[in-house]
Amino acid sequence: MSTVVRTVEPRGEGVPGCTIIESIERITESYADYLTDESGFGPPEVDCLVFARSERQVADVLADASARRVPVTVSAGRTGIVGGAVPSGGTLLSLAEMNKVLGVRRLPDGRFAIRVEPAVTVADLEAKLASGDLGLDPASLPSDEAAALEAMLSDERGYFYPPDPTETSAHLGATVATNASGARSYYYGATRRHVHALRAVLPCGEVIAAERGIYTAGDGRFQVKLAGGDTLDVTVPGYTMPETKNAAGYYVHDGVDLVDLFIGSEGTLGVVTEVELLLSRRPEGILSALAFFPDDDAAIAFVRHARGDVADAPVPDSVTPLALEFFDSKSFEFLRERKAEQGASSEIPELPADAAAGVLFEQEFEDEDALMASYEGWEELLSAHGSSMENTWGGMEEADLVRLKTLRHSIAEEVNGTIARARAKHPEIHKIGTDIAVPHGRFDEMVSTYREKLAGTGLRYVMFGHIGDSHVHLNIMPRDLDELVLAEQLALDFARHAVAMGGTVSAEHGIGRLKHAFLEVLYGADGVAGMAALKAAFDPDGVLNRDVMFPSHLLE
Repeated sequence: MSTVVRTVEPRGEGVPGCTIIESIERITESYADYLTDESGFGPPEVDCLVFARSERQVADVLADASARRVPVTVSAGRTGIVGGAVPSGGTLLSLAEMNKVLGVRRLPDGRFAIRVEPAVTVADLEAKLASGDLGLDPASLPSDEAAALEAMLSDERGYFYPPDPTETSAHLGATVATNASGARSYYYGATRRHVHALRAVLPCGEVIAAERGIYTAGDGRFQVKLAGGDTLDVTVPGYTMPETKNAAGYYVHDGVDLVDLFIGSEGTLGVVTEVELLLSRRPEGILSALAFFPDDDAAIAFVRHARGDVADAPVPDSVTPLALEFFDSKSFEFLRERKAEQGASSEIPELPADAAAGVLFEQEFEDEDALMASYEGWEELLSAHGSSMENTWGGMEEADLVRLKTLRHSIAEEVNGTIARARAKHPEIHKIGTDIAVPHGRFDEMVSTYREKLAGTGLRYVMFGHIGDSHVHLNIMPRDLDELVLAEQLALDFARHAVAMGGTVSAEHGIGRLKHAFLEVLYGADGVAGMAALKAAFDPDGVLNRDVMFPSHLLE
């Protein structure tokens, strides 16, 4: 039978009122940054901008919008690249003022969990945990939370939050809404694995509080009992998700946990107002290195070896990859060209002359002996594939890590800069980026497909990303409208090919407003219709994040 979920009272009494800006002129002049995200999608349309400061205020905004059937778009850190935060009319609801750490507790299994408001950023949380200053007054906490805080802070090693979305200015609530991941998700897993509980305001303005293991779908259904007496009957769709890393569509199965239903839902089922995140004990240190290879194939072979894919090439016992990140030969060529064009002012690191491709790898270690053993293990792997530890950048010094981070971010930044220059001539131009992941055994085939279909087209592209999960980003940089049309066609072809292999069309960025067609490639029309029915159960009037994930006409 259905699992019954009862809504709870919103929190936030005594918080200063929200800020409401209804002047379109003032919004566009003073708050233009809130009207877009990293996708460049637009043009935005907005009637009202609201800065909420509490869960109760979010609830009031949504209740009013639902009563008037006014669409609401939720704005967080605006770091997404699929247009999910770009308003398409109605109210733009910013959570930027909800940025406090709320508490810490110790779970029955001994783990520590930290409660935060949605606008705490990835970088903010790391800084607070590293310093031990969470902004909490033990005297104001319940006794069990005060004891948990004291115990956690007394550990000299300290604790950290393992998921590492590449954009550290991302808001934690949004990372939950998108099930964000990053380089170290290869070892730690994506955000979902580290969320213990959450609170979310439904489109009607009522609040769900869900803790993992409390509400699981009985017979594939939930009944949400609202305070006013109405019931939301929620049926979990029956489509099958790919077994690869995946961030496309709702996370579903017959006994799905209600927490998991909201994680990765892209803000379409409710607005996350509080999350409880699992912390891990901080490692003694992390070995980071960028290894250089004579060609792409050698770099890919190294990764397959390090992952343990090759039966007759065992992985040294001392090697446990934390992250594996790939940079293809075109990425390096592109960076060299951009550095030469920028001249002495360029901040792009100077790459070794003989470096044709690269793999950034990381591994935790607990002591000096473990560090030396892992160093020797990685040397064994590298030497088997045309590289060596001597032919790497890296180490543990801050300067070395800064150089690695600079290189990693330079590629994406230079791609975006190239697109911006093309857009000056052709305003319709935008980057075409794939977010495909495939099963490990099909990765070489996917790379070959990219190369074969792009050969002879004249399209400029680079390939880089999370190769540990067989998930790399192909970024095509069209220079005119003909190239844009061709790139869009190829991206859809690549998506179909990946799905035929058992892969996904989006492994980390979601669907947003830009990739509706890709979602249907993955799940078919019936699967998307099932998602729309799930959305409609929570949001009968279709007011919340309308047109995110799938077109709103499917709700009619």
